[in-house]
Amino acid sequence: MKFCSICIHQKEDMRKGIVCELTDSIADFENTCHSFAEDPEIIEQLKLTEIKNEVITNMTSQGKRFLNYLLDMAFIMIFIFIFAIIVGIVLALVAHSSLSDLGDDTKLVEYIISFMGICIYYVIFEAITGRSIAKYITKTKVVNEVGEKPTFNMILVRTICRFIPFEAISILFNDGSCWHDSISKTKVVNI
Repeated sequence: MKFCSICIHQKEDMRKGIVCELTDSIADFENTCHSFAEDPEIIEQLKLTEIKNEVITNMTSQGKRFLNYLLDMAFIMIFIFIFAIIVGIVLALVAHSSLSDLGDDTKLVEYIISFMGICIYYVIFEAITGRSIAKYITKTKVVNEVGEKPTFNMILVRTICRFIPFEAISILFNDGSCWHDSISKTKVVNI
């Protein structure tokens, strides 16, 4: 049967299971089948399933994910502080009059700078290396569902999904993945 399950001549029979479409019967050979022809699509699907299972087995624990979150929040605060100083200096040099016009609207500016800072932090680190600073410390990385480096679009979607309300606690209701993992079709694995 192991031959039949990967042969191009297989077909599914409701009563018998997998049968040979040439003989319309269940396999009756001992070691070899003279009409056996390996189906490359089935072989590829089997390899892909094996790789996906390996990625799932190597997924990072919830505790390590929580540590990543805490460490990244600390590094993001530092990054946003530096980013805000740079933005302030640039605005002071380029558009000094617009700074005084902001007046009481500083909360909006703070939100925009924070949003931009978080996006820049995650997109730059994860798109280039697959790892944020916290992931370097905890020896984890972001991969796609087959264990390869995620595309830039996957990282962008992953980053934007972090702003979904209650996203951080979504890990408690899934298989060890957050919404930003499942929506972007990525996983965080141990190295």
